[in-house]
Amino acid sequence: MRAIIVCLTAICAAPTFAAQLTTQTTAPSIVIKTAGDLATACTVAPKTKTDFARLNFCNGFAQGVLQINQQNDSGTKICLSNPAPKRSDTMKEHASWVRADPARRVELASVSFLKFMGGRFPCKQ
Repeated sequence: MRAIIVCLTAICAAPTFAAQLTTQTTAPSIVIKTAGDLATACTVAPKTKTDFARLNFCNGFAQGVLQINQQNDSGTKICLSNPAPKRSDTMKEHASWVRADPARRVELASVSFLKFMGGRFPCKQ
């Protein structure tokens, strides 16, 4: 009888426990559409989980845009120096570049990022 009560208690408690886990592990909503959004995400001072998520998004976004661009024969020509600069430094430079011209802030984030990278790391051929 005691085992049945313990099992029933566990079965009844499981949905509540699962709901708590779902609530605790839900990722913050991060919306990056414009270059200004990306600049903000890439320069946030990480104090909260959401701040860290924004920085991680920034780095993943940059890496993804560069990889897709490399696969496109007619994409922006970007030649990183050797040794390559730190991604965090490059993203801070990008944020400063975006903020220097209000027109850049409203551009599509990926388009603006490729413009910046092409200008910052042109291929010398």
